[in-house]
Amino acid sequence: MTETLVVHSRKLAIYLQCRGFLLVGVEPDLKSNNRKVFIFNDSDAIRRAMIQYKNDKSFHAFLAQMAEGR
Repeated sequence: MTETLVVHSRKLAIYLQCRGFLLVGVEPDLKSNNRKVFIFNDSDAIRRAMIQYKNDKSFHAFLAQMAEGR
């Protein structure tokens, strides 16, 4: 059985999917009424990508442009 990883950030979930990681599920967040959690298979590679997410300025700039409607 594969271990899973729960991601609470929608932006991080998008980033991971753009990097090729498969989203295996979306569930309601049990700690919040109106939020969702995103479930991925856990691996060393996905954990490295999560660390890279914090420093990926081009991805964050892309998200900012999308939010502005460009």
